[in-house]
Amino acid sequence: MIIDDYAYKNKLYKVNPNKKFIIGMLLLILSLINPFNYISLLIIALMSFVIVVIAKIELKDYLHFIKIPLTFLIISIIMILLNFSHNKEIFLYSIKIGNLYVGVTNESLKSAIHLFFRALSCLTCIYFIMLTTPFYQLIFVFIKLHLPDVVLEISMLMYRFIFIFMEEVSDIRKSQELRFGYINLKNGYNSFGLLVSMLFKRMMIRYDEMSIALDMKLYDGTFHIVGDE
Repeated sequence: MIIDDYAYKNKLYKVNPNKKFIIGMLLLILSLINPFNYISLLIIALMSFVIVVIAKIELKDYLHFIKIPLTFLIISIIMILLNFSHNKEIFLYSIKIGNLYVGVTNESLKSAIHLFFRALSCLTCIYFIMLTTPFYQLIFVFIKLHLPDVVLEISMLMYRFIFIFMEEVSDIRKSQELRFGYINLKNGYNSFGLLVSMLFKRMMIRYDEMSIALDMKLYDGTFHIVGDE
């Protein structure tokens, strides 16, 4: 939940959320439609500068946030890079496997590089919004965009249940570790199975408790948010 913590403590916290959202979304759209790698690099550099230098997000934490989706991105890029053919001449680099050549063509290399920078620039735009704008401010933005109430309701419930889920996982995991549940591989597998089973039961209990709390507050399907817009 470090991202949510930064959203409330960054130096851009008090900046108008509408402006932050518009800037982030405009640059995100530009990242999606632009055909030039240098524009993507400029967006990456600009967003990273704003996040680290202006918003004062710790560089090591920012790099950690980038590293998580970057792993999946690299795997996707590798799949795009590799091509199969019987004709060796089309490859820049290739190896022979049976009757086929597996390698990298000029087109696949260009596509992979362009996709990498495009995805990374989109990612930095999303992190700019996430790390500088608390969720309740985003709700005000969504209201001004006239999103349906059901979308806002689902968003808020999902946001709330993320914290409930993480809290339950942490509590169960700590309890298991105190009982040496992960002392070896066999115990680790057993403990993980118990964690999943207990987590499902605990989430159902927390859901019932949340439903009762909402009923006691005469919840009618609409969350009335109080705060500075």
